[in-house]
Amino acid sequence: MSSEQYLAGKTAIVTGSSKLNGIGAATALALAKHGANIVIHYASNKEAAEKVVAQVKKTGVQVIAVKADSSSETFGTDLVKATLEGLNTKTIDIIVNNAGQAIAHPEIAAIEATDWDDILRTNVRGPFLLIQAALPHMTRGGRIINIGSIAGKLGIPALTVYGTSKAALTFMSTAMAGELAPKGITINVVSPGPIATDMTMEGTPIGEVLRSHQVDKREGEPREIAETILFIAGPGSSFITGQVIPVDGGIHMP
Repeated sequence: MSSEQYLAGKTAIVTGSSKLNGIGAATALALAKHGANIVIHYASNKEAAEKVVAQVKKTGVQVIAVKADSSSETFGTDLVKATLEGLNTKTIDIIVNNAGQAIAHPEIAAIEATDWDDILRTNVRGPFLLIQAALPHMTRGGRIINIGSIAGKLGIPALTVYGTSKAALTFMSTAMAGELAPKGITINVVSPGPIATDMTMEGTPIGEVLRSHQVDKREGEPREIAETILFIAGPGSSFITGQVIPVDGGIHMP
């Protein structure tokens, strides 16, 4: 095995990875290029997911697309079962919880109770259920990477619900680190700033707020998030756990 194929034989689940221009697809491709077999998770758009599968297949690894509802109580067990059967494996080595839902509200009065339910189910409970279901199949060297957001750190009024969900995801990740460390499994949060995807905030009041806090005043590219995730997923990150890694152009600085 060459040094470039340091993920060869490992199984990686990347949720929310069905958009070719998104962070999830960029992450799946980055992991595949270094040898990992990939699960492309999607919620509804099978055609889009198959386009990502076609790109990943070019790297020579095994890859499948799996449909699962991240807001469902059976999300974790459904996705894990499909992974083990579809890739004919007994282990899961890397989880990237990228699937998420974002809603902006112009004011507090506009927030509905169902908005809280929908976003917290998808952005917090979904990742938890996948981790819970996958843990019995993870061994030493396992990596869990949750995708947070600068909105979980920087108070942005229009993103009250979304920011709260990402802050909760971060807390959950750091809380889990202590239990997972003796098992040789790390868990970290990669926290993107404004990124050029379908969820871009460019040209909006929220985008202007983010830009005002940046040192490198631009949108990041999905590949820049994916490269960070790739490092955390690899052997070089073995002493990093319970951390939040900002990738935001200098918005979040000590």
